[in-house]
Amino acid sequence: MIDSTLRRLRSMPVILVALAAAFVFVASLILPRFVTTVDLPVVPLALLAFAAIVTLFLLPVHILPAVALVAFALIPPRILPQDGPIGALPLTTMILVVWALRRLLPVKTVASRVTPPAPFRSATRLFALLFLVWSLIALARTTDLQASLGWMISFSAAVLLPLCIGTSTREAYWIRRAWLVLGAGLGAYATVEGVLRFNPIWGTLISVLGLTDQQHWSVYRSDASFGHPLFAALFFAVACALAIGIWLQENSKPALAAAVLSGLGLVSTVSRGALLATAIAVGFAYAVSLLLRGDKRWGKFALLAVLTVVAVLALFQFDAFTARNNSVEADLSSQARDLGVWVSLQAANLTGWIGSGPGTSGITGRLFNEVTIENSLLQLLISVGLPGLALFLLMIGSAVAHAVSRRMVGAAAALVAYTVCIAGFNAIDALRPMHLLLGCLLILALNPTGADADADADADAVEPARATVHPKRGYTRI
Repeated sequence: MIDSTLRRLRSMPVILVALAAAFVFVASLILPRFVTTVDLPVVPLALLAFAAIVTLFLLPVHILPAVALVAFALIPPRILPQDGPIGALPLTTMILVVWALRRLLPVKTVASRVTPPAPFRSATRLFALLFLVWSLIALARTTDLQASLGWMISFSAAVLLPLCIGTSTREAYWIRRAWLVLGAGLGAYATVEGVLRFNPIWGTLISVLGLTDQQHWSVYRSDASFGHPLFAALFFAVACALAIGIWLQENSKPALAAAVLSGLGLVSTVSRGALLATAIAVGFAYAVSLLLRGDKRWGKFALLAVLTVVAVLALFQFDAFTARNNSVEADLSSQARDLGVWVSLQAANLTGWIGSGPGTSGITGRLFNEVTIENSLLQLLISVGLPGLALFLLMIGSAVAHAVSRRMVGAAAALVAYTVCIAGFNAIDALRPMHLLLGCLLILALNPTGADADADADADAVEPARATVHPKRGYTRI
């Protein structure tokens, strides 16, 4: 009887995440229709917004970041409203804001958790605060106040606000679980899509809504539910690195399966930058796992080395990559990236290397050339200057260091994959919904996950009102 109750309680958040994501998905389809309707759109729109808010406040607070992640992964950004306030604060980020507000509301507690010193986590928050202060300074001299304010609102809500929350162990656990499941499921879907050369679900949805297909490359590139192969590649690269790190540390077979499926999905996107990011992140996870103390199953390391060699050899035989590497399109892309570096340096020098204002890299870059700067780090160099870029990298680097110090190799590798990946396209400065992914990764890197988090979640669910003292970790839990 107790076992069945525990199983039901453990599966309940999964069901709630799925139902909440389904609600957001349906709402995203209905909302644009009501906005463009002339006949009294206010009433149904208000009812829809009210239902969404009530749902987010009724769900268990610790699953809301995972709900935001699921909504981001399953709802193509092209079908979501992008104008007005929603342009500054994407709908998926609003879920994270509701989570933060609920966590920051004063609650009656029996006792507080006693946590060990965490200098790298404190450094992450310090660098985030300094980044915010410097961004406000850059905001004062912006060339486009509306663009800068919109970017600041989005980045602060998705990335900086979660750092204001204390321990988020259960949130990190569900983010990790959701990312692995989504990486495996959508990776398998993207692989099938690459074979079919057609997106049966989301492609059909895009056509029904009257939107155009974005396939204009020399080869077919899978985009699954993300609406663009680069967005899908980033998500799969992070999922693959996360899964490999977890497998190396915990010997988790489901994590290994997620790594394989998300890796196959990554290959089907034919994204060279994301593949390089994954290779760097997996190499990082491999090296860190070897250096960390503790029992090592050397067979895993040998197996990963063999699988990596086989994957590289197979990749060179993949016709889509060969065709893309030899295409005129690839040459033009490389030339545009080289030109983007020159434009970035010229634009940064124009502002004295202190930035032209958050979110204004495109405006400033076009003073020299119309080329799109397909590198998020270079865009930050233009918009928030060299100090802002340094603080951004220090924030991520200290979060990676914290994850490594707590033996969370998967979370550290996932952050590495994200950082290298965004250096391949304009994710941070131009694509505000992408801020949510960084916020979720920082929650994941700064909080423990795994078996301990699972046990805590079950204990909290079974006995939410009892105060117990953990015999080993020495804290009182409600």
